[in-house]
Amino acid sequence: MNQEIRILGYCELGESEILAKFDAEGAESLRNLRGEYTLVIENSDETYVIVSPVGTLHYYYTVRNGKLYHSDKLVEIIGQSGLAWEWDWRAMGDLCQLEHVMENLSLHRHIKKVPPGSVLNFKDGKLALESRQWVDSIELGKSDPEEALNALNDEVAYWAGNNPFISFSGGFDTRVILSSLLKQGIKPNLITRDSHNSFDVMISRQIASKFGLKHDVINMDLDDFFTHASDISVLTNGSMTARHWHTYIYPHKTGIGKENTFYVGTLGEFARLAFLDKGFLSKMAAVFPEQAIYKFWKKKLRRNCTFTDEELKGLAPEFRAQLDDSGRNERSRRLIKLFHHDLLSGFARWVIEQRVPNFNANGVKMYLASTNWVSPFHSREWINQIWRLGDKWKFGSNWHRYAIEKNFPELLAFQEKKGAAKGRMLPRAPLFYWWPIGQYATSRNENVSENWYRSDKISEFMIENIDEIGDIIKPGTIRSILASHLAGTDRTRALAFLLAMISWKLEVKKAIAIAN
Repeated sequence: MNQEIRILGYCELGESEILAKFDAEGAESLRNLRGEYTLVIENSDETYVIVSPVGTLHYYYTVRNGKLYHSDKLVEIIGQSGLAWEWDWRAMGDLCQLEHVMENLSLHRHIKKVPPGSVLNFKDGKLALESRQWVDSIELGKSDPEEALNALNDEVAYWAGNNPFISFSGGFDTRVILSSLLKQGIKPNLITRDSHNSFDVMISRQIASKFGLKHDVINMDLDDFFTHASDISVLTNGSMTARHWHTYIYPHKTGIGKENTFYVGTLGEFARLAFLDKGFLSKMAAVFPEQAIYKFWKKKLRRNCTFTDEELKGLAPEFRAQLDDSGRNERSRRLIKLFHHDLLSGFARWVIEQRVPNFNANGVKMYLASTNWVSPFHSREWINQIWRLGDKWKFGSNWHRYAIEKNFPELLAFQEKKGAAKGRMLPRAPLFYWWPIGQYATSRNENVSENWYRSDKISEFMIENIDEIGDIIKPGTIRSILASHLAGTDRTRALAFLLAMISWKLEVKKAIAIAN
């Protein structure tokens, strides 16, 4: 029987090789190939969806009247299945507070995501779904930072091609990738998103000049947002707020093309502790992990509120219940579970199991629209080695520092963001690296889009389409938020969320209209 195959992402095998392996060894044999991918294999009687372990190439499905509807785009599932639109309020709360959904939710109540590391099979009206969390498969034991570095360097070399590009910020993740390429004698092209003479632009220019690398700084303007809003909404299934739409725009404007590898540092934070990186204070908090997780998220969610308490009154009751005190408390308790009840190792698991397959996955979809995206940090061998490394390598980004020093120590001669040494990166984080006093910040990254939301163009667009999201927020509340932003209060977070929801509902309306 003829099999059709679709490959999303990148894989070590081509279509014919995958089908031959599938016929000889079954779907299970395709779950852990080299690369980051989703495979869809089907014939007239049966469908398989195989998702690689990290699950960055998201894919969705629903079963209706004994039939499977599936796609990487929700609007296609809606159009094919005839589903009416129904918000998933928990997913909406996640998106509003965390800027990404969690678990395997979508913004539609009846459409779910195929989990990472899954084999989904549908035949004779029956759905079978078997999933594995990659970290659970890693054998216990000690690791070596050099083995992790060897795995990273091998992955970089494997996908490099003849003319690689890097989405380069000068931060730890992209500096590690650059160090690997330079060590191997490969000179990549650097691409940096402009942010009005930001730290990223300044450091990237210095590094490119020093090592003779081609470097493009990509400027964006408000018109870019409106030009690409429809495509971005469809690609991200409505689950990426407009604050992050630049991820689609700047590589698209660069014109990299699909023929060249575009390296991005996705999942590099698996070897760092990011916003939990407070040295011995984090170790102390980890003694009582559940209490620490709950208090941390409760405070963070309160601090990063999208809407004020007064504005919550203007939200749909189901949505308001996700964002008020009880909603934030429930989300904090839920995060304890998603951290696997542990603070430090739990953060790493949350990154690989929640942050990457949801937030980063949207970024990947936007990159793939115009480039051949690759992240060497998705190497399973690198993940294995990093998971077994002690916390000392993750505090202060010490593994990243080690990798840069071993690969290409000349890259240490450039300022790190908020570093403890002026004009250079230290090969090891100092004792109080996390303390603001003594940190050097030569410039800051600005939110250049803040003024965009004060433009007449955005105000007019939102007012013109204000009724599209009348099922989640009252028009008067939207007008009040716009007025507050125009008066000088930064309401970018709320307006970016609302702009994304309006754009998404416009795409849903199109899909339903076509289906009918």
